Amino acid sequence: MTIGAPEFDEDGLSDHQIFEGSEIRLQDLTFTYDEDPPLSILYEYDFGDSWRHLLILRRIPRQIGIDYPRCVAGSRSAPPEDVGGCSGYAGFLEAWGDPELEEYKAVRRWVGRKFDPERFDLEATNKAIARAMRAAKGSYLFRHDRS
Repeated sequence: MTIGAPEFDEDGLSDHQIFEGSEIRLQDLTFTYDEDPPLSILYEYDFGDSWRHLLILRRIPRQIGIDYPRCVAGSRSAPPEDVGGCSGYAGFLEAWGDPELEEYKAVRRWVGRKFDPERFDLEATNKAIARAMRAAKGSYLFRHDRS
């Protein structure tokens, strides 16, 4: 199943139906009830640069006092905006890690000294999810079922 923006397949070259992303909710997707079968989602962000993110969703017991949705694990830092897609990021990482390269100082100045490509901040990620949920509340994209 492909969920996204059907208008990006104007030529009809896709070999399967594309469902409108704003009309599908996570609760509409089917999870099996086996022990630990994840639901994998390949999310493409920024069609020009083709950033692809693999999301693995698993059922976990609800915890009292925890806001949902939330991230429970992740890896690596997000690439800087406008780094130029996967190949641009590969070049960026090469320059980031090699003081002998001419671009080393420029990429360090660009993203700041605190940037660490290997760091994943779970708390910051969950704060960003909470901010996005608050920002979406009341818009046509926000749906909240209490079922």
